[in-house]
Amino acid sequence: MLSCINIKITFENKSVIFCPHCFSKSIYKYGKDRHGNQKYLCRDCYHQFVTVKKQSNKQNSGYPVCPICGRKTFLWHRYPHYIHFRCVSKKKHHSIKVPIAAPWLKKKSFSKFAAACFKRFRFSSQIILLALILYFENACSLRKIKRFLLQQYHISVSHVSIWRWLNHFAAFFRSTSHFLLQNADFQSDEWHADETFIRIQGVQHYLWILLDSETRTVIAWHLSSIRDGPSAYHLFCCAREQTEEQPQTIITDGLASYEMSIQMTFPNVIHHVYESFADEKNNNILESFNGTFKSWYKSKKTFHSLESAKNLITIFLFYYNFIHQHSSLNHHAPAEVAGVRYTKKQKDSWFLF
Repeated sequence: MLSCINIKITFENKSVIFCPHCFSKSIYKYGKDRHGNQKYLCRDCYHQFVTVKKQSNKQNSGYPVCPICGRKTFLWHRYPHYIHFRCVSKKKHHSIKVPIAAPWLKKKSFSKFAAACFKRFRFSSQIILLALILYFENACSLRKIKRFLLQQYHISVSHVSIWRWLNHFAAFFRSTSHFLLQNADFQSDEWHADETFIRIQGVQHYLWILLDSETRTVIAWHLSSIRDGPSAYHLFCCAREQTEEQPQTIITDGLASYEMSIQMTFPNVIHHVYESFADEKNNNILESFNGTFKSWYKSKKTFHSLESAKNLITIFLFYYNFIHQHSSLNHHAPAEVAGVRYTKKQKDSWFLF
């Protein structure tokens, strides 16, 4: 985001230029804009800005104005997570604290491959990643994210733009998940299959899930408008395309569509149908996943289209398999337990390459 603000301060014929975003002095020249003004790029937050001539006799340092009395402010202290300003009023000395993006949100943490995914975006990569975290981990709505960015970072972004960010990265997370799970170890004794209903434009649809019991990884999923045999068959076909491993037992409820589908795709696997949740073999693990999914889904109320529902569910399952920390897995992600290797730095940035 290119800002045009006067941040040039002169002290005894020495020109000092600060970044208007993080107030850092570590900057360098970065070409010129279309008006011929010199552009600068901050080395710390990668924020681009230009310096312009003063429009009035009042000194404008680029610091925020006191929201209480309207006076100018000065830099009081710089902390790791926020900057403390104080107004020039001799009686009140109002304090203003401006937050700074966390270190793990800086653009430096992204690889060259991941940074290319943010090309031609108006907003910085750390803001887009923050929107993804708020949407999937904190289950915030689009308008709540919009208000948060405006209040905390003074960034005005439309909720429609945030929705487009989510749909843009769905294909990337889908291909990344498929590639990494091919090397995962799913040699567990039991897999669990179940379906739950969601609404798309007010019409009921069914989300089919196949989950590994030991690693808690979602191996395959399918979204259909009806609950029938072809839908169940498509779920197990997706599992065969994802991995060559086979369990000893697949546990399902009493839906008749599972019996023939399992025999056609996994003929050597035992199909166990549980009668109640008190049985020794049940689907309590998958019901726990359904509770996690529904708590996120209810904050969205409904999906607006089938394509949008598939994109959002794709990113949520990527977050669930690779990012989300499970207390039952010693605060590890399911993919980590399944043997997929990636660093904490890659995990924090969501881009595992």
